[in-house]
Amino acid sequence: MTHSLFSLPQLFGYFTFAVGMVTFLQKHDKHFKLWLTLQNTLYGIHFFLMGNPAAVAGMVLSILRNTLSMRTRSLWVAFALLAGSLLIGCWVVHVWWNVLPLLAAAVATISMFRLKGVGMRIGMLITTLLWDANNILLGSIGGIAMESTIAVISVVTIYRIYRDARLAALQPGEAAG
Repeated sequence: MTHSLFSLPQLFGYFTFAVGMVTFLQKHDKHFKLWLTLQNTLYGIHFFLMGNPAAVAGMVLSILRNTLSMRTRSLWVAFALLAGSLLIGCWVVHVWWNVLPLLAAAVATISMFRLKGVGMRIGMLITTLLWDANNILLGSIGGIAMESTIAVISVVTIYRIYRDARLAALQPGEAAG
């Protein structure tokens, strides 16, 4: 389905892009997950308006993942979400590269449930790169722009978190000396 440049579905996509930029600038895990949930909600609306039910299902699963990962780090919950991704994947995979979003979902789930700080951001960067590869193969110009920008922002945020941790570690020693 083709939509004009300023149709309602496209406007939701643009707004989602803007929220994505704010999302990946977050240095605190809880703020990151809250913003990511908002981004996924908007993306779900965008995909609904674009007529893509598989993407809507993926966003609902992502929203569930983000919400649950703020409350628990349980491996059982992560495994249940991975199983859900696999089931959704069986329904939506039509060509070999459709596996990339499934792999991205798995990496994101593991990152959100088992990692923190820089480790979580590196996992999410890998997820972003997988989505970028998917968008390149799909030919999605907006998707390529969003994921490429998020990749750059993620690298900057990873550096900021790492730098802040180094500065915090240096301060007690400098105060004593």
